[in-house]
Amino acid sequence: MAETRTEKSEVIRRLIKLFETMNIDEALNSFTEDARYRFGNYPAAQGKEGIRQAATSSHMNAIKGCNFEIKGLWESGDVVVCEMDINYIKTDDSILTLPCTDVFRMQGNRIQDMRIYMDPSPLFA
Repeated sequence: MAETRTEKSEVIRRLIKLFETMNIDEALNSFTEDARYRFGNYPAAQGKEGIRQAATSSHMNAIKGCNFEIKGLWESGDVVVCEMDINYIKTDDSILTLPCTDVFRMQGNRIQDMRIYMDPSPLFA
């Protein structure tokens, strides 16, 4: 499957850049009001305020920053899939790289549902 570069995939690329800068407030503009968000095995969050709480509470205390290395980005209808490596800069300045795949269900050019498939447990080991 060829990598896509459409308006929907560009929304995802912008979102990832905002997550790299930890600009959660701006990132929330990419979501619908009633969007759903699930990070790994953490409980799903609903709505922008729920997403804000989930995105800032799951692992943010264990890191100083991060950057995303996109390996592939594909679109099929209203679904965008992004495979990447996430380089976490831990509070002790070490770098931990974890694989991740995100699945986004879109409503127009807004994210209706975001599911992050990864195991963040090495961050806490």
